This record gives sequence, C-alpha cells and structure tokens, in this order.
Amino acid sequence: MNKTAIWAICTAIVMGLVVWTASRLVPFSYNEYSFFIGLGASILLFFFSSSGGVFSRAATMDASEAVWKVQKVEKSKVSVGGVFYGTVLYTVMSLILMIALYF
Repeated sequence: MNKTAIWAICTAIVMGLVVWTASRLVPFSYNEYSFFIGLGASILLFFFSSSGGVFSRAATMDASEAVWKVQKVEKSKVSVGGVFYGTVLYTVMSLILMIALYF
C-alpha cells in the first residue's frame, strides 16, 4: 500500500470517529448527518487545496485595474492528497450506509 492510501484510510477512520463522538455529545443522528458532513468536508478541502480559481481571477483583475498593467492569469490546478481522498472515502461509505438503512 502506498502512502496516499494509508492517509486516506486513516483520515476516513478518524473522521468517522470524530463525527460519531460529536453525535453522542450533541444530540443529532449519526446516520442522517454523516453523509452531509463528509460532503461538506470534501468540498471545503477541494476548495482550499486549489489555486487559480474564481477568487484568484478576481484578485488578478483588480490588480490589473489598479496598476494599469495586464496581469498573467494563473491556470486552475488542484493538489489533493490522502486527506482529501479520505474525506471522499468517508462520504461514499456514509452514503452507502445511509441508503442501506433507509431503503
């Protein structure tokens, strides 16, 4: 197994334990909210691990207008790793669990 796979599995396990513990401390159903928590975490990690997106282009445009010089536009790229794949793994597993429990 490579390093990314180990990080992904560990992240999914830790995330599951954290959400389960939170569901015991704060009264909410783990089965109902685990998928949505995983989806939100995956989207946030994807958003914050990317560069050259909408906000970067807006900042470049503002800088171009301020100094009257055309700035080079940065290409969009995402550098995800094992933690992101772990959150996606957790999200998929919680979706499967939610479907199995409700149908």
